[in-house]
Amino acid sequence: MSRRAPAKAPAVEGSPVGADLVEAFREMAAYLRGEVAVESYEVSDDVLTPQRVKAIRRKVAASTKEFERRFRISARTMEAYEQGRRRPDAAMQTLLRVIEREPEAVRRALAP
Repeated sequence: MSRRAPAKAPAVEGSPVGADLVEAFREMAAYLRGEVAVESYEVSDDVLTPQRVKAIRRKVAASTKEFERRFRISARTMEAYEQGRRRPDAAMQTLLRVIEREPEAVRRALAP
């Protein structure tokens, strides 16, 4: 029996996205080798990052379901904020800040 070498995939032009990814990896490799500097910036303390949203939730509830029961904010919504899939709008940011500082005031306001 003769063994044949596997066929090579035909050469195909890369997509623009593929080219961007290749360039991004080259830049990252150059950064890791210390060949280039990258821009950085500070995130102010009042920005509601996914980590901060999670910290607010954990401060007042052990789970997103418990948070939902206490504050009537969907567990799925909180999970999306905590995972960075969604960003809270201005009204939600305000509510989360109030919950962070005065959770009992929000509970009283929501009481029947």
